[in-house]
Amino acid sequence: MKTKTILPVLALAIPFITACSGVMNSSQPARQTYMLMPLSGSPNTVTTEQGPELSMTLSAVPGLDTDRIQALGSNAELNRYANARWPDHLPEVLTSVIQRSLVSSGRFSAVKQTSKANDDGWHLQLEIEKFYGLQNTEGETTSVVVEVSGSIECNDHRELFSLSDSVSVSPERLSTVVAAHQQGLDSVTGQLLNDIFKACP
Repeated sequence: MKTKTILPVLALAIPFITACSGVMNSSQPARQTYMLMPLSGSPNTVTTEQGPELSMTLSAVPGLDTDRIQALGSNAELNRYANARWPDHLPEVLTSVIQRSLVSSGRFSAVKQTSKANDDGWHLQLEIEKFYGLQNTEGETTSVVVEVSGSIECNDHRELFSLSDSVSVSPERLSTVVAAHQQGLDSVTGQLLNDIFKACP
């Protein structure tokens, strides 16, 4: 009787075990993680001892607070590039990269990630509004768009700004999509430095 009972149970269990094995041994490519680098400083910048101390905060609009590399489809749907990621969620990644870019500019005595500035310090607030590829109706990535808004407070003055850049993607490969993100970020970071020192001479 026990043998007769066990055999049907094993027959039911074998397809379940096979299905689980297929999930565990996925044939999908391994995750690929991509770095973004800070903008290099120029050789003729002010020495750090002469510059102000800068505090900064950075956030992202809903949908962009993820470590996935994304594209916006023609139907306004956010799509993900398969297995492609940033090293951390986008706000953390861009906070680190932009902070290092500001430091390497040589124009600040210090750049800190904090929501409050010292008495004589400046405060920079940024929000990432766009940081993704743009896809056409066929699902092909044609460009990458980077858009950042924010404000700078300095010398009892507050200035608002909006920064953006669009970079064409050709040919459509993940490496060129990532390179376009880097190029757009470099452009926006350069605009940011210019706008800071226009607002705060």
